[in-house]
Amino acid sequence: MSNLRSFEGASVKKVEGNSRIVRRTLNPGRGFSTVEMAVVVAIIFIICIMAIPELRYILQNAQSDSAARVVLAQLRQAREYSIANRRYVQVTFPVIGGTSNIQFQIKNSLTPGAGADAAPVAVPLPVIFAFRTFGTVPDTPDGFGNVGGITFEGAAGGPAGGMYFQSDGELVDALTFLPINGTVFIGQLNQPKSARAVTVLGATGRFRSWKNAGTSWFMF
Repeated sequence: MSNLRSFEGASVKKVEGNSRIVRRTLNPGRGFSTVEMAVVVAIIFIICIMAIPELRYILQNAQSDSAARVVLAQLRQAREYSIANRRYVQVTFPVIGGTSNIQFQIKNSLTPGAGADAAPVAVPLPVIFAFRTFGTVPDTPDGFGNVGGITFEGAAGGPAGGMYFQSDGELVDALTFLPINGTVFIGQLNQPKSARAVTVLGATGRFRSWKNAGTSWFMF
């Protein structure tokens, strides 16, 4: 009889122990241990450290593309205005208050009876960008020259007398009224990977935007 009672007692204790294990396993409110939390935090920290350089590159890439699109949009706007309104539109690239700008001016004075020239309109680049080239970055495949951030007719800064979009959409030398080709280069200081370019084929007013890939360019 005593043996039977001992067996029954052991069985009850075993069942109760198993029940406690099951309750702990199924209890959703038990949470994580300190060690488990530390391991998870460490893994997240390592992943973040590894991702920072890639995130920095993605951000720089997006900023550079956006700056190039500012240049492209303003050049297109100037050309489209000259065609739609049959006016000469002068394009310049001044630095105002330390910031590089794309500036255009409607040259009414070149059209008989059109009145005085309009006031210049300047659109700034994002402050971390400027018109510049990099020694390690070659010319674009269009081959219009890269002697400076603004290169037209193979000259840094463009033709001495300036340049206009005219009513047929051509980009011309302001003195000779002959079509000219050129490139606007932009980038961040000491950041060759940020290099972008917009080329203009004067005879057709065709634009191309370029992204640098180290030793070569590709359109975007």
